[in-house]
Amino acid sequence: MLPNFLHYFSAILALGLATIGGGLGQGFAGMSALQAMERQELGRDNTFKAMLIGLALIESGIVIALVMSLLMLLGAPKDMTLEVGLSELGIGLAIGLAALSTSLASSFVVRAATQGIGRQPFFAQKIITLMLLCQSIIEAPVLFSFIISLLIKTNMHEGMVIIDGIKNLGAGLVIGIASIGPSIGQAIFCQAACTAVSTNKNAYNKIFPFALFGQAFIETPIIFCLLLALMFLFYVPTRGLDFMPQGPVILTAALTLGLGSLGTGAGIGLSASKSCQQIAQEPNNYPLMIKLTLLTSTFIESSVIYAMIVSFLLILKISA
Repeated sequence: MLPNFLHYFSAILALGLATIGGGLGQGFAGMSALQAMERQELGRDNTFKAMLIGLALIESGIVIALVMSLLMLLGAPKDMTLEVGLSELGIGLAIGLAALSTSLASSFVVRAATQGIGRQPFFAQKIITLMLLCQSIIEAPVLFSFIISLLIKTNMHEGMVIIDGIKNLGAGLVIGIASIGPSIGQAIFCQAACTAVSTNKNAYNKIFPFALFGQAFIETPIIFCLLLALMFLFYVPTRGLDFMPQGPVILTAALTLGLGSLGTGAGIGLSASKSCQQIAQEPNNYPLMIKLTLLTSTFIESSVIYAMIVSFLLILKISA
């Protein structure tokens, strides 16, 4: 009964979490757009355009979750085992948490962009361009989760042992949890970037490259988690390992780095968002804001680096 439950629950988990994030995100974005159109008649067409583009990008996470859920349901092996169930649970966690987080984060950008067009209707195209940049980068966690999920699906075979299932669960778990912190940071930072452009359109040429710079730093923790997920799938051996104690060690390593990424991504987003506000108020401070953001981000990154060191040491210990 347990393997079959995990099979169906995993498919529901992936799509269910994605629809929660997508539905709420699209609702928030649509509400903000309607408020902006009501307040500013001149920008209604561009606000509507930004809303449609934004809603479509928010929808992408749900589409990816739907594809993965169908692959799990329609491509299920004939003999459902506990190892397969654990592997599919990893897929459900990876896709579900990533789609939930990125959809909500993306909605913050659409809200800020539509409100910004209401304030600066003749600067709408620049604001939409910035919105597209931010939303495209925000989608990175769900794309990474989709890649890991496909690899997990590929690694499922009839001769799997319990450690195979634990490895696949750990890979999905770490990439799923790792999506949350950077998504929160992206939401805070990108909202501040779009708001800053609408506050001072003359600062656009400085805020646009700063948005690239800031988002790259915010995404760093999930890159570390992606590497750990790949280590689970391709580096950790299967034969010669027992569930006890190696199984709990694998899950501990996943939780260590996944949880370590939560505060890092959000913290960098908070710091960089304040820099955006300062650049909008005084564009000449751009070089100073770059230096300060780089310095603070480096210190904040140390948290996830410590977690990464511990996680990698745990994996090296059981792989030796």
